Amino acid sequence: MNKKLKYFLVILFFWLVGHIVYITIDGLTDYDGSADVAVILGNRVYADGSLSSWLKGRTDAAMKLYKQKRVKKIFASGGISTKENGGYPEGKAMKEYLIRNGVPAEDVVEDNEGINTYWTAENYLHWSKANHYQSVIVVSQFYHATRTKYIFRKIGVHNVHDVSSDEYSWRDVVGTLREVPAFYKYLIIY
Repeated sequence: MNKKLKYFLVILFFWLVGHIVYITIDGLTDYDGSADVAVILGNRVYADGSLSSWLKGRTDAAMKLYKQKRVKKIFASGGISTKENGGYPEGKAMKEYLIRNGVPAEDVVEDNEGINTYWTAENYLHWSKANHYQSVIVVSQFYHATRTKYIFRKIGVHNVHDVSSDEYSWRDVVGTLREVPAFYKYLIIY
């Protein structure tokens, strides 16, 4: 292996480690203020409409913000779960869960077209402009916070903060590693 390639690989390694450390610290540092709306980023929903542990953790975090009166509305955004999981709409499942747990239906916005982070941000932007909301707390896994805030800010939502789910699993390691190329993909494509 030549010297230039070795230097490149060493620099790449430290860049990746630095990025992982940054997104971990950023994501685990929850915003302690208030905003107009909490936006939940979707995840797996099962055929019976029940939430996966990750999505339940996100939804519980948004519900906590609402019950603490730190947000006025909850924007539950996701796509349609896979056919293997019954094809249940994620936004609908989150809304049903929130209502069952005491959040008034009129304070939950259901978005089933948030098929990825970018589309959730776009859908929220259009809804928030129509309803005159200015600030948002995005709710997802800790490693997803940096990219989510980046996308929201890039499309024009400037007052954006994050709170992460308290649900952790071994999949967070995979998610954190996957987040590095995902961030740069979004940086280039969107």
